[in-house]
Amino acid sequence: MFERLNSPEEIFSYKLGAALTMEKDTLAMLGRLEEAAQREELKQLLREHAAETREQIEVIEQCFALLGEEVDDSPCPVTKALAAEAETVLKKTDDSLVDAVILSGALETEYHEQAVYETLVLHARARGAERVATLLETSLGVERTAGSRVKAMAERIAVTGVATTPRDQGMSSGVKAGLAAGVAATVGAAAAAASKVADNKGKEEAREAAAESLRTQPATTTSTTTTTSSTATPVGAELNDAALEERTAASDERGGRHAAGS
Repeated sequence: MFERLNSPEEIFSYKLGAALTMEKDTLAMLGRLEEAAQREELKQLLREHAAETREQIEVIEQCFALLGEEVDDSPCPVTKALAAEAETVLKKTDDSLVDAVILSGALETEYHEQAVYETLVLHARARGAERVATLLETSLGVERTAGSRVKAMAERIAVTGVATTPRDQGMSSGVKAGLAAGVAATVGAAAAAASKVADNKGKEEAREAAAESLRTQPATTTSTTTTTSSTATPVGAELNDAALEERTAASDERGGRHAAGS
């Protein structure tokens, strides 16, 4: 281990040794996460990346050999902190939510590892160690692919629900009944509102139809009544005519008696 870094080459070797420690810490963490994972597909993903990590450890050791340097195990506090955080959160997490926590920690670790390899590739080329840069670039590609797979699974779980069971599985009958009643009440309220709207619309259409009828067909009741009244013979007039005829007949009868007496 370097006590003091005095050249770019020493800095590179120190960071390369830290990457070796990073991969060893990651390998140990992947084993613990696989045991805690609930989904078989996540267990398989962690197993596959563990195999890739073993190969990356060998690649870093090969890089030391190409540089003609002794393998150095420099410390890597970042991965140790990430592993400690993951284990602390997992202890507090319900089993149904464990996979989401594992994927979150795995994704954070993948991004850190990508940044480490990007820096190593950059400085390997700067010091003219092209074969080392090529090997490290291969490891960078592996980390990017692993990160994409972890992210894809995390997104899928986030969309479908982080629990390992369907959302209503394990739900009490009382809770299910409450949800059903809530849905029924919502549907009933919507139906009542729709009925009221339809009723108000029907009344409005009836008023408009009546108004249109009055505009196109004027009422004739008043004029008809007036005409009828003007042509009818008043009751008083009928009585007066009868009295006149009676008086006329009486007068004629008196005139006939008077002529006979003459």
